[in-house]
Amino acid sequence: MLLLASLNFNLILKKLSIVTGGTQGLALIISKILNLETSIIILIINVLMLILSFKFLDKNTTYGTIFSTFMYPFLIRLTRNISLPFLNSFPVFILILLTAFLCGVTGGVIYKLGFSNGGISLIPLFVKKYFKVNIDITYFLMNTLIIILGIFTFGLLKSFYSIVVIFINSLIIRLILKRKNKL
Repeated sequence: MLLLASLNFNLILKKLSIVTGGTQGLALIISKILNLETSIIILIINVLMLILSFKFLDKNTTYGTIFSTFMYPFLIRLTRNISLPFLNSFPVFILILLTAFLCGVTGGVIYKLGFSNGGISLIPLFVKKYFKVNIDITYFLMNTLIIILGIFTFGLLKSFYSIVVIFINSLIIRLILKRKNKL
């Protein structure tokens, strides 16, 4: 799933500058401003959040993020030069729908398996533990702030696309998480 997520990031999200919140959205913004490699930014954010998780969260939560902390930025770096020229022939809105679907499926399966993406998605867990604010509220506010930063970095149209991706992504994740496991 992380490989599919990294391909989706490099082939569509990064190429179209779609900021969908989270660590990858923040990395796109920082990369644009500071001209740094996104995989390095994601790795730095993930490692910092992992260290904070070891210090402030329970060990089960922390252990569940170790693999993705290092593997996701590695796979983003590994797949950064892959090109699928046929994607250029698709209208932008079709690519937006495709990336939303892929984000939803990869995120939903990762969460369904009991894992976490790590990175700044751990911030709502910190806020819940120490300030008793619901995870969904913090998650929403945090990602809204990132999308607002995306407006100033990439423009209003790209941010509209971001909202479409997040909406569809959320619906797909919800469907996957509600689905009963069938053996």
